[in-house]
Amino acid sequence: MNLFVINDQNFHLCFFCHNHVKIHNFSLYEYKKKRQRGTGPTTAPPAGGLRPPDKKRTMETTIRIEKIITGGLGIGRLQDGMVVMTGRVLPGETVVVRGTRQHRGYLEAELVKVLEPSGDRVEPVCPRYFECGGCDLQHARKTAQHRIKEDILIEAAGRARVVCGKGVSQPLMASPLPLGYRHRIRLALSSRGEIGFYQARSNRLVPIHECPVATAPINTALAELNRSKYLRRAAAFTREIELQHSPADDRVIALLRLDNGKRADPRLIREFAASLEPVAQVRVRAARRTRPGSPQQQDAVLRQQFDRSVCGRPFFLSWSPGCFSQVNARQNSRLIGLVCRLSGDGRGQRILDLFCGMGNFSVPLGLGQAAVTGIERNRESIARARSNAAAAGLHDCEFQDIDVAAGLRQCLGAGLHFDCVVLDPPRQGLGKSTALLLDLAPGRIIYISCDPATLMRDLHLLVTGGYKLLSLTPVDMFPQTHHIESVALLEKN
Repeated sequence: MNLFVINDQNFHLCFFCHNHVKIHNFSLYEYKKKRQRGTGPTTAPPAGGLRPPDKKRTMETTIRIEKIITGGLGIGRLQDGMVVMTGRVLPGETVVVRGTRQHRGYLEAELVKVLEPSGDRVEPVCPRYFECGGCDLQHARKTAQHRIKEDILIEAAGRARVVCGKGVSQPLMASPLPLGYRHRIRLALSSRGEIGFYQARSNRLVPIHECPVATAPINTALAELNRSKYLRRAAAFTREIELQHSPADDRVIALLRLDNGKRADPRLIREFAASLEPVAQVRVRAARRTRPGSPQQQDAVLRQQFDRSVCGRPFFLSWSPGCFSQVNARQNSRLIGLVCRLSGDGRGQRILDLFCGMGNFSVPLGLGQAAVTGIERNRESIARARSNAAAAGLHDCEFQDIDVAAGLRQCLGAGLHFDCVVLDPPRQGLGKSTALLLDLAPGRIIYISCDPATLMRDLHLLVTGGYKLLSLTPVDMFPQTHHIESVALLEKN
């Protein structure tokens, strides 16, 4: 979730990237400290805090939507030039809006009605679409969603002064499935035992019984979860339940995320797990560690099988519920294939995979006969990466459980050289470690990102530091939303 617009609202969780976002009454001091760490919103909040709009601004008014920006909001203008931002609209539409919150330089508004709809407007498939804060582009046909995402990426490049010359911008890689693609959802649990997602820009829970973007096994488990008599009792120690669907065998695992300082009731978890027939296992996560819901449970493993079209040889990846995995499994296969093609012939190459996770890119790159070093600060993920490499018969892959910045310094200290560096960082991007990557000076860099703003920030530093941007490919990993994955290829001048 990009926070450039909604920087003084109370968000508990970004549904699509699973990053926690808590910015209630964000002060200017907190903003500065967060920005220094690279974790805060990209626009400062008003120094005086939240200001309700004046009476003139709260009146209904008609505006024309110019474009959709990062965050999925449409931009229009009042007659006096004040910028208005509102959701569930499309470029070119004439709409009636009502102001809800006034910020320094713009007005946040809610959509009242559409007077002149775009030809790209369609009926959303989800009955809770206008309440739920998960999807924000279901009202746009697929081709319009693609254009919006391409425009968001190009505008982000322009803002960061990253020049996309002729032939750099590539066509968007569409998702094989526009619906039913999510293999993982994280649900909020209320004290009353209701499960659902939060309303957009609110802490109000919207109860959900079915999610159109989730896979069928996830929805089967969700329906059973809604019927459970244990939810209210479970709310005493957890407010989040994550459902994960294993692509290879259709098993569903439920992950209970404990509140800070809370202890789970083992007997309750055993009874809860036994009552959920579509759920293979219930796991508990606390203090960054995942454990079985009961001592009798075996290790929970999720798997995905890949055919030879991805990297020339079939392989599989396995991971545990505490590891990161892409939510769109079929699109992940295409993403891996793209990265393998961009890396070139692997024979004789040394590749460094930063934020390697459980080996999502390391293993297929290794199968392309490259020598791969993977770095990730997550013991559970590194253990899975090693087992995945061993299962693929790879002997020239090594993995280190170390912070990326420390890992880069270690490589520099040892005088190591890499032909290519692949990195897939979290939403914050590479940040200050970009300078270390420049010092390492690999021949090629393949940067995978889920946030256009931080991607362009880092690309600007890399291009200024002597690299040329060869290609930029938007990847639709999250259909029905403004969220977008991007793959940039850079080569040292």
